[in-house]
Amino acid sequence: MSGDAPSTASRDKRRRTLTQFLKAEAADKGFDTCRVTLPGSIPQAPARLADFLDRNYHGTMDWLAETAARRADPRVLWGDVRSIVLFGMNYAPADDPRGVLEQADRGAISVYAQNRDYHDVIKGKLKEVATRFAARAGEDVKVFVDTAPVMEKPLAEQAGLGWQGKHTNLVSRTFGSWLFLGSLFTTADLLVDEPEVDHCGSCRACLDACPTDAFPAPYKIDARRCISYLTIEHKGPIDVALRPLIGNRIYGCDDCLAACPWNKFAQEASEMKLRARDDLKAPSLSFLLTLDDAAFRTLFRAHRSSASAATVSCATS
Repeated sequence: MSGDAPSTASRDKRRRTLTQFLKAEAADKGFDTCRVTLPGSIPQAPARLADFLDRNYHGTMDWLAETAARRADPRVLWGDVRSIVLFGMNYAPADDPRGVLEQADRGAISVYAQNRDYHDVIKGKLKEVATRFAARAGEDVKVFVDTAPVMEKPLAEQAGLGWQGKHTNLVSRTFGSWLFLGSLFTTADLLVDEPEVDHCGSCRACLDACPTDAFPAPYKIDARRCISYLTIEHKGPIDVALRPLIGNRIYGCDDCLAACPWNKFAQEASEMKLRARDDLKAPSLSFLLTLDDAAFRTLFRAHRSSASAATVSCATS
């Protein structure tokens, strides 16, 4: 047994050293939080995802069903993964984004789309962290930002970045509902952080704030009624019955996020590329209707929607 002690101590020191190095690199690249969990930390995910899909809550997002096995278990996505690192970057707005809803001639654009595409911003920084960590650790790494079948929110809850609120989004006691997430999978053994617990209590502010009643129950969402889905992911015309409820929200919706009381602790995003551009805070609906697809993509800097989807939203506002 005594011969094993140095080896155990050495492994523990390596875990600690690598974890500290990784978190320091994350902070240096502008991430506001960085924590670690294990790939087997979300055993409840397969059943919850299956229920979501069985109820057709995913609408026309067929790729969710097609990637269900890999999405539900990180070890199916990459069998060699030993640790999963979750990164969070604050994108909180300076003001309550719901203010524009009172301006009928203006379009309400989701906070996340009011500047650079966050996928590009975060993935670029993640790659820098991953490159330095891989060189230091001599281990394999993979980075993901919302474009691979990774259940970032349950993993982030297990890593302790926050908890999944009743609106199904991540809530942080420090950043409220305004965190972009990214993940790093690695073959390295790292020190694991404690998970966060649910602090929603009896509050239902996010549920009551939804204009289209997209939450059939707390912690469950029906994307087919969600304005973010309808104005970004959904292909084709929006259901006539839902159009009056959408109002002037033409690209996403922040109502449930903005209603969360934990936002009182959030500070405006420090990353300038995530702060709102003046021309996207409350653009004229009549101006947006004049855009062709090329002009639309230039205005929104390669966000994932298209002019056709936005035009439908504008025309029904």
